[in-house]
Parts: sequence; C-alpha cells; structure tokens
Amino acid sequence: MRSRFGLMKKICISLALIGWTWGLSWAAEADLVGLWKNTAVGISQSTVIVSQEGPFLHVAGYGVWADGGPGVWHGKGKIEGARVKLPLTYTQLPKPGFDPKVELDLQISSDAKSLEGTWKNSLGRKGPVKFVKVNAESAPKVGSPAEVPVGEGPATDTEAKEEKKP
Repeated sequence: MRSRFGLMKKICISLALIGWTWGLSWAAEADLVGLWKNTAVGISQSTVIVSQEGPFLHVAGYGVWADGGPGVWHGKGKIEGARVKLPLTYTQLPKPGFDPKVELDLQISSDAKSLEGTWKNSLGRKGPVKFVKVNAESAPKVGSPAEVPVGEGPATDTEAKEEKKP
C-alpha cells in the first residue's frame, strides 16, 4: 500500500514540476512584438507598439478619448507565466484630472494574438481592457534601389567609398 502512495506522490510532484516549467517557458514562447489595437469603446485610434527582449516589454501607446483628446503613454513590463504586468505613465493626459499612473494586468491568449484583463489607476478606479494584435503588412514594393531607405544598416560599397574621401 505504501508503494502505491509513494508512486502517486512521485507522479504528482513530476506533473507539478512539468506545469511549473511550462509556465516559466511561456515567456520565451509568447511573441508580443508588434502593433496592438485597444478594443475599448470611447477611445479611437488606440494603438500600442510593443518591443520585447525575452520576458521584458517596452510599450508606447496613443489614443483619442471621447469628451477629451489625445493621450500618450509608455511603460515597461514583464511577462509572468501567461500574464503581462504592465505599469504605464501618461505623458499627455487625454482629459483634465486624468490619472497619469495606470497598471495593466493582462492574460496572454494561447495563440498570443490577444491580451485581455484589467486596468487599474492609482485613484482606485478599474475596468476591463482588451488588445488584439494587428497583422503585419507585407514589405512595400519599390520600383528602384533609390526608393529603399538607406538610413539604417550596413553601408553600400558606394557609401563606404564616399565616407573615406577627405
């Protein structure tokens, strides 16, 4: 009888460790990089740009509030398991008396194409929030090499020769 309980205990511990490991690996699997749209009614043009380094996120957002104006914000957060904790600071308030400090607590969908949860400000107000990932557009087609942006990346042979001239 003891051997059965010992075996059951080992199985339970093994399953718990697998679940814990899977939760830790979620951050590596969830690719949140890109453009996201806030689905909230009453805020138009509400978009968020997400940059990601491992589990760490850097975000910047913009939206126009009904009975207000444009709001601009930024924040740094972290993926924790299947959730994102994201404190935000508004640098342009959309309305007078708007609280510039907001925290988002978001659940990452299994396909990493939506983030849903709650927002909470430092005044104690809170509510639901949902973001959906915007599909990336195809790279633009250009008619000639002169139309390709050259401000970034390695220099071409011609540019390298021009830089060396005294």
